[in-house]
Amino acid sequence: MKPTAVNLIISLITFTCGVAATSFLKRFTVHPEPQNVRVEQSSTGKEDSSAPPVLCISSATPAGEVVFGGGLRIVSDEVQMKSERLRYKVHVTYPQIVGSEDLHIWKLNQRFKELATDQYQWPLSPSRADLRYYREKWPEVFNSVDLNYEIRSASESFLSIYFVGFSYGIGAAHSVQYSFVVNYDLTLRKELKLSDIFNRRSKYLQFISNYCVNELSTQSEFIFEEALTPKVENFESWNITREGVRFNFDECRVFGCAVGEKAVEIPFTALKPFLDRDSSVRVLTDSRS
Repeated sequence: MKPTAVNLIISLITFTCGVAATSFLKRFTVHPEPQNVRVEQSSTGKEDSSAPPVLCISSATPAGEVVFGGGLRIVSDEVQMKSERLRYKVHVTYPQIVGSEDLHIWKLNQRFKELATDQYQWPLSPSRADLRYYREKWPEVFNSVDLNYEIRSASESFLSIYFVGFSYGIGAAHSVQYSFVVNYDLTLRKELKLSDIFNRRSKYLQFISNYCVNELSTQSEFIFEEALTPKVENFESWNITREGVRFNFDECRVFGCAVGEKAVEIPFTALKPFLDRDSSVRVLTDSRS
């Protein structure tokens, strides 16, 4: 056989094998999903425009990623919305847990999303009278909602998250700061109320009230003691931390509004006599003794 014919046959065999190999590899190549998802719709910004508001939704792992509970991760979902015509701005960030397909984790993620969504519904549908008032009296001002969160603790037993928000209504002197919490027992798969971790026969609310009054009284002579009386509604914003239970007080609650939000953390060592013997928190404190 002539050398030219041999070279041609070899070339054909090589080409055929290359195509087959490429087809095979394509079947088994894993294409990573994008880490950020972003959807945007633009608005003309004109007062009489019927175009939809600016909408930005993203999902991204924060720089300080939290890994807990045997491989679970907390990422942040973000919603940004703005409408020139309807005069509102929204910037909301809330946590989502990835790394598990368990139903209780899915429900917890839904709980986070619903809590966040509830915060920014009020400015989305102003009446015609409201819009007329905004145009005439406050032409450059927007209703606004800002919400963020802090992870106070995340372990195999507990997830404790503090949400802090700032809400501003057109015409108000200043924005209003507020907070709410989610304390979740990963073992029991339930959200905790304050009464779930204490012995209901003990005078735990009285102890908490006295402790907070003593702590906060050292910071100012002018304290609204009514906000610290031993009532459940006065201590609804609380978090489990590494060392104890932290009680959050929104600005204007116990001092003048200029002072800002305050918090008092009561160590487990002080709370231990009041904790329910069967609560997961009591088990946690006993293991550290």
